[in-house]
Amino acid sequence: MTENTGRGQRPAQESAQRQSGGLLKSGQLGTADLTASTVANIGPGIDFYFAFGVIAVTAGIAAPLTILAAGIAVVLLASTVAEFTRAEPSAGSFITYVETGLGPRAGVATALLVTVGYTAAMAGVFTMSGGMMAMTLAHYTSWHVPWGPLTLVLTVGAIWLTARGVRLSTTAVGMAVVAQVAIMLVVCAVVLVDERGHLSSAPFSWAHLSGGLTGLSTGFPLALYMFIGWENGPALAEECRDPKRTVPRALYLSIAIGAALFVFFAYATVTGFHYDVSSIGRSSVPFLTVADNSLGKAAVLAWVAGIVSVLATLVAGCSSQSRMLFDGGRTGLLPAWLGRVRPRVDTPVNALVAMTVMGLGIIGVWGVSHVLGVGTGSMNPVGLYAECSTMGTIVILVVYLLTSLSLPVFMWRRHRVMFSPVRHLVVPLLGSGTLVVPFVELCKPGQPAPYGAFPFVALGLVAVAATTAGLVVRHRPSTGAGEGGAASGA
Repeated sequence: MTENTGRGQRPAQESAQRQSGGLLKSGQLGTADLTASTVANIGPGIDFYFAFGVIAVTAGIAAPLTILAAGIAVVLLASTVAEFTRAEPSAGSFITYVETGLGPRAGVATALLVTVGYTAAMAGVFTMSGGMMAMTLAHYTSWHVPWGPLTLVLTVGAIWLTARGVRLSTTAVGMAVVAQVAIMLVVCAVVLVDERGHLSSAPFSWAHLSGGLTGLSTGFPLALYMFIGWENGPALAEECRDPKRTVPRALYLSIAIGAALFVFFAYATVTGFHYDVSSIGRSSVPFLTVADNSLGKAAVLAWVAGIVSVLATLVAGCSSQSRMLFDGGRTGLLPAWLGRVRPRVDTPVNALVAMTVMGLGIIGVWGVSHVLGVGTGSMNPVGLYAECSTMGTIVILVVYLLTSLSLPVFMWRRHRVMFSPVRHLVVPLLGSGTLVVPFVELCKPGQPAPYGAFPFVALGLVAVAATTAGLVVRHRPSTGAGEGGAASGA
């Protein structure tokens, strides 16, 4: 009798818990859930596999120091987001924070930049879902399966899981994170045991940085990129228990876990290559090379961990980033149809599908352009992953900068009693300062095509976003008026 009554009450309870925008505020996620999802979005497997080789070549044996520097920079950026969340948690994340701090024009511009930046970055993840599978099959069998169809199938499958609800997708992602990290830790342990007679503190010595500060700064943008995904939690705030406490905790925990894993993986990889940076540079995926050398046939687990990592990042990334687009739609900063949810599971399916279609569209355009002879002519998925990651990162850095600059204004205008000169002014300014190095490195002249064009594309996108924002707000002065409503009920 009691059980049936509880089941009968649940729909009414969930209906009462719904936000005005449609998300279900039922406290589905706790700190552990949010931390697992954020670590998955950071992608300890996929990002390390394909980024560390370049970091090692630019920074030298002491590449772990570059990762530590990036981790410190991310903590400063995360502290800004944590302060926003403690005041007004919202699924809109960066979009909400910039709009409430700097006004609707800045909010619309940020919403457009978030859409472009994260869609480009996710297109790279889509690519590697099929690319990693194809690489694994080619490595262990005689099959050379085209990665394109695999990408389509795996992406659609991951999106289907994400659309089933945040609780299910987060649970699946948590299990995937545990599996991939466990395998990678085992690989590192085996490598360090095998090389126990040659262990050295050189990877943590400033003297072993190539060019000192120059080497550190050159590898810094890629190291910073490895942490992108740390902002996963704030977009899930409206579906968390006590988000004002849960989200900041998950932010700092996930960054600490990510930094510790990246540094440990880096140390094991450098050691496995006997501190030979040139050999690391010649390897397409250094961690997998080390695994093959140390584990033999059992190294297949490291390859499988890479596939699992890509899929976990895909699910976690789309889950959080679609919610930012959803919030933009429900508040008028983006087209209204993005602000609708799927009944019963309250998933922002329209935003999810839009991000997927745009991401796959980027892959399609890239493929057609290469078939026509535009670009390198190579259909290597790793190449597209690097290009999408770089383009997306430049745009995302602009979003980070706008968010850091908006916090002092936001707190002074809306929460003056809580205003702290250190937390709400000094720390955001320090966070903004850390972005100077990646901006300079990613935008410096003389880079090979298409990377040399990316800064100009990003500048054009910022100009278009700003112009569009002005036109939208002039045509519809109420744009963004709904921002902060979800937060007040959080």
